[in-house]
Order: sequence, then structure tokens, then C-alpha cells
Amino acid sequence: AEHKHKVGFRGPLLLEPKPREPMAHQYDYDAATVLGFLRQYGLQDEFALNLEANHGTLAGHTGEHETAMAAAFGKLGSIDANRNEAVLG
Repeated sequence: AEHKHKVGFRGPLLLEPKPREPMAHQYDYDAATVLGFLRQYGLQDEFALNLEANHGTLAGHTGEHETAMAAAFGKLGSIDANRNEAVLG
């Protein structure tokens, strides 16, 4: 986020929650975890979320749940649309 300000970028940086990539316990597991992390460290105004529907499934939620969570907090930055196949993971 510091570099964003240094170069004069005014938009949000995007984070993509990715459960189990590359490990099981991490700080970007799902939308709620990422939002809590950003809030804890005072970065909520710097970032928005880039969601991939199937990552919600891998986190034990749905793509719709992840989208609703990000939107409820005004942090829906973008969506990577894919087939959201439940057989993955």
C-alpha cells in the first residue's frame, strides 16, 4: 500500500482469497478472513477483494456467500467468473 501512494495510484489494490493455496492455514482463506485481516492492520481503505467463485467453494462456502460478504462491507473489487465446479478441491 505504501508503494501505491508513492506512485500516486488512487484506486484500490485487489486481494484474492485463496483457500489452501499453498497451505491449509493462512490469512487469505476467505472473504471474511481477508476483511478481518485488513481491518486489524488498518488497511481496509487500501484494498478491495477480487473473488473467484470456486475459491468460495474450496473455503466451504459458495461464490454467492463470498460476493455477499465483500459487498456488505463495500469491498467487492472484481469477480473472476468461472464454472464454480463443486468437484474441484
